Amino acid sequence: MTQRMERDGLASQYSIAYSVGSGAHAVSYLIEVGNHLFESPLSYYAQFGWGISPGYENLKAPDFYRAVRPQCLFCHVGEALPIPGTLNAYRNPAFAAEAITCERCHGPTTAHLRNPVPGSIINPANLAPRARDSVCEQCHLGGEVPVPNPGKQVSDFHAGENLEDVFSVYVYQSSRDPTNPNPLTIISQSQQLALSQCARSSGDKLWCGTCHDPHALPKDPVAYFRARCLNCHGTALLTSHPKPNQNCLACHMPRLPAGRGGHTIFTDHRIAIYAPQELARLRAASSVNGSTPASSEDELVPWHNPPPQFAERNLGLAYARVGSELELLPFTRRGYQLLVSAWNDFPNDPVLLRAMGQIMSGTKQEADAEALYDKALAAEPNSTLLYYDKALAAEQAGDGNNAINYFEKTLQLDPWLVDPYQHLARLYTANAQLALAHETYIRFLKAFPESIEAKRDVFRGSGHSTPNKK
Repeated sequence: MTQRMERDGLASQYSIAYSVGSGAHAVSYLIEVGNHLFESPLSYYAQFGWGISPGYENLKAPDFYRAVRPQCLFCHVGEALPIPGTLNAYRNPAFAAEAITCERCHGPTTAHLRNPVPGSIINPANLAPRARDSVCEQCHLGGEVPVPNPGKQVSDFHAGENLEDVFSVYVYQSSRDPTNPNPLTIISQSQQLALSQCARSSGDKLWCGTCHDPHALPKDPVAYFRARCLNCHGTALLTSHPKPNQNCLACHMPRLPAGRGGHTIFTDHRIAIYAPQELARLRAASSVNGSTPASSEDELVPWHNPPPQFAERNLGLAYARVGSELELLPFTRRGYQLLVSAWNDFPNDPVLLRAMGQIMSGTKQEADAEALYDKALAAEPNSTLLYYDKALAAEQAGDGNNAINYFEKTLQLDPWLVDPYQHLARLYTANAQLALAHETYIRFLKAFPESIEAKRDVFRGSGHSTPNKK
């Protein structure tokens, strides 16, 4: 497949390297530039056809430049092979396994393949409830932000562990309130199921595998899931249940329309009773991407507590990230306070140091931010992202020369990043170094020869206007 975009007389065209998604709801597409993966701005939705891809919804001038980070791929591919310290660079080939493999739910398969007998591989149904649920939650617990423990990545999780042994997922306190049967916050399947009366009354017996066969889709979903309900509720319920009573899902787990982008939940897992007006509100809410606090007093809480020694650090990182993404100053302030408190216990943690530096960069404490980045670079000396953050801090402080040096170092480590070229060109222009500014635009176009932005900037750097739109 080839996808082409035209805007203001300029065009970009890429061959698609990978498609992501089963197609039951949607398919998104990835392109390769160098050894980097980017998301196409165009996705296909089963319900209504072609539309804007997740993450591009609010951009006025989309292009093929949205970096595909490793955490974006974790739930969509078997095993990605990212290059540490980069934003979206991958080994060649980019994946050890493209499709989800047995190991995602059953753990390492070596012993089982050598001797395929019962007990030679993990069966999630036989695990303790917390480890059992973690198998599903690794991809079906969205929350607001996942925070890996020190030295860990989300992809380090393996079936048989508790999720929080590797990373903690933070959610809004309001989204855990079972007294509100119809919270309009967009939450994941695991969060919704935990709100249900069925789950809360089951004593940890109800889990995803109670109703779902992970290896096959039922030929007759209505009959299949009705039988699952009656396994718990008993057939005596049918005598008192309002008619019709053949389709449990239609009334208690309504199916919602696929949102145009974002990680929308298609089937409501709260297992509730809805009046018609409530269903209308749910369907309207399904088109909303992401979620926000229910009120100014709302808080972030862990889905399950991480190990005590990481609790303060992880919560601080959660507040810092959500505060930055949603521009919530109280969250950012809370995150900074927690990180400062945790710093003594993690003095050389590059993730904590980087998060503190990013907060300081926006508060006229850029010199302190650069010092934190230097400390983080001692632990990760070739981190492209740390040099980029350091460059931004110097630029915000008005230190143009050092900002130029740090942006150049960023591109030396990774020449397939979009933003550093644009920052550099602006800095060279501000310093009246117009030849270097134009050279930067040329380098930008060389790295991204199909980019509309790169072509536009080369025209501008040459002193020409962009072509007239045909």
